[in-house]
Amino acid sequence: MGNCTKIKNKQLKDFVSLPREAQERLISTSESIKLPKGSLIFEESQPLDKLFCIKKGACKYSKIDNTGQEHILRFLGEGEVMGKRAMVTNCAARVSATALTETELCCLEKMEIQKNLEENPRFCQAFLDSLIEDADINETTRMIFYSHKSIKQRLAQLLLYLLHKFGCCEVGRLNVKLKREDMATVLGTSPEYIINLLKKFKNLKLIDTQKSELYILSRSGLEILAA
Repeated sequence: MGNCTKIKNKQLKDFVSLPREAQERLISTSESIKLPKGSLIFEESQPLDKLFCIKKGACKYSKIDNTGQEHILRFLGEGEVMGKRAMVTNCAARVSATALTETELCCLEKMEIQKNLEENPRFCQAFLDSLIEDADINETTRMIFYSHKSIKQRLAQLLLYLLHKFGCCEVGRLNVKLKREDMATVLGTSPEYIINLLKKFKNLKLIDTQKSELYILSRSGLEILAA
């Protein structure tokens, strides 16, 4: 733990809209934390007094319905921000945020964020732009998560989405490990069905799997399957 040494964040344009003095004040009141995979960052209905900037790793937003079923709403990665809505309202979190991988966060004080929103029009505009970007991202993920395409098509879309969002290494291994249970939750099916579909994708040489690792072998083939 300790202060963030600097605040780099692509969604808020590295805070360049703030004067140096304001940036230094944000850094001096910040907290850098590292969380293991599976850690709960905040939960639904929890009041938030910090803005969470993802420095490294991947996270998910989810909600639990009245039957206890989890619904994954969005995946977030490096450079994205969690908790923006709470910075401009007194409302509690509407979702839970969980680390999908080992994750490093830069946590910024709500009071400092609000002060800068009031005093710096350029930062306020950048913040509003990020909220609009969130709305666009949510619309894109809704097309994957809740479309009327078949589960097979949507699984191909999901794999392409993960590839685009988190990238892969030189041999095609996705940079984020997503449990089969999480894939099933996203697509509204069972883990067993996802496992069977992944086997079919593997037989078609679209992907490869090694334990929990997933490799993309043919992006174009997945795109054809997702169409």
